[in-house]
Amino acid sequence: MPLPLPPYEIECPAAVSSAIQVEVVNTGWVHNDWKRVVDDGRSGPIHMPLLVGVISHPDATILVDSGLGLATRQGSYPPFPLSLLGSHDIPAGMAMVERLAEPPAIVLMTHLHYDHVGGLLDLNAGEVWTTEADLSRYHGVGLGLSRALKTQVNWVPKRLEDGSSTRVLGRPALDVLGDGSTWYLSLPGHTPGAAAVLVQAEDGPWLFVGDTAWVDAHLDGARRPWLTRLAVDAEPRGAHESLQWVRQLRDECPALRVITGHEPSLADGARSTPP
Repeated sequence: MPLPLPPYEIECPAAVSSAIQVEVVNTGWVHNDWKRVVDDGRSGPIHMPLLVGVISHPDATILVDSGLGLATRQGSYPPFPLSLLGSHDIPAGMAMVERLAEPPAIVLMTHLHYDHVGGLLDLNAGEVWTTEADLSRYHGVGLGLSRALKTQVNWVPKRLEDGSSTRVLGRPALDVLGDGSTWYLSLPGHTPGAAAVLVQAEDGPWLFVGDTAWVDAHLDGARRPWLTRLAVDAEPRGAHESLQWVRQLRDECPALRVITGHEPSLADGARSTPP
């Protein structure tokens, strides 16, 4: 059993007085079994959406992750052996490149697993932010085993470590646009350099936590099954600590919308509402 962690000192984030809107969109599906996703004794099919955040800022369109894209629909991505990890479905019109009128200025990657990076092959994004820790790990072993992802994406690695950045909600963080509205936060564990994205939008704060939690059940006390954690979490202790931080933040900050990586209830999307 993991050791209990001390509580964090948290000051809940607030909205900002600017026209920043947030939308969560589904770019497709990974089909799996509940017993491999949540350790609560249940089983049966679960259809996990590939969620992407769209931040509409007056100065830029920013994405959180990219989902999967056209190469997956065509059957060429992910290649073997990643293709064995699940059944993927990218219906017509759902890929991010089909949803956007123009390329995003910035894509903020929560981590570099294949189902979060595949859509980058289509997007021609201005900058793709990732952490130095994740890029050094995954650029060497594959980025979804795709040479195109290594060479055609404008990767902008960021150092998210104590002493190299400010702290927001107790985590090392970088101000994405310099106006305090959008923050790129360190959240390691699921991958060595996993990150979260905090958006202080017009209607309140949003927090994208990537695959620190796949589904909302992980925020409610359940965890991934032991064998699943062994397979997917690069640093189990760090993953546990990051999940505890997200749980505490959600519990103490009821106005905060926490967006997990593949929550089925968000398959039809979510968006900012007028304040």
